[in-house]
Amino acid sequence: MKKHTIFLADESKSILLKHINNSPGIRYRELQRATGFANGALAYHLKILEKSRQMKVIRYRVRNSTRYYPLNTTAKESCMMEYVRRTTTRKILLFLLEHDQCTFNDIVQHTKKVRSTISWHLSWLRKARIISVRSGVHQTYRLRNKKLVTSLINKTNNYA
Repeated sequence: MKKHTIFLADESKSILLKHINNSPGIRYRELQRATGFANGALAYHLKILEKSRQMKVIRYRVRNSTRYYPLNTTAKESCMMEYVRRTTTRKILLFLLEHDQCTFNDIVQHTKKVRSTISWHLSWLRKARIISVRSGVHQTYRLRNKKLVTSLINKTNNYA
């Protein structure tokens, strides 16, 4: 009976690690929905995985959220991953990958979101140093590190 229980626990941890690897930066509730684990079982297995250092856990006190990452995720990637996982921000980043420089109106037109929403997302991307802004007749936006953004989008493709 004991061997069976150990096997189930290992299988559960393996399932969790697979989801975390496929969706870096996944939150608790997303993980719960994806796996179908009961709240107590999920909390138990995540605690064991964290203590045994089989994954990274980042707790954001300001936003009162926790995200789970594969071990090979760098600190810079984990900071940027939060932005890449947001649907509207992801659309903006993909658009900027396709076009070297874009105006605010180009981005609004592409995303089909209201100006205030795009302004909010661009502000956060700028603060996170993911994009830069060049002033001129029109402000233009561009990615600071296309290679890193491409890598992060590829890592989160299973999420989108």
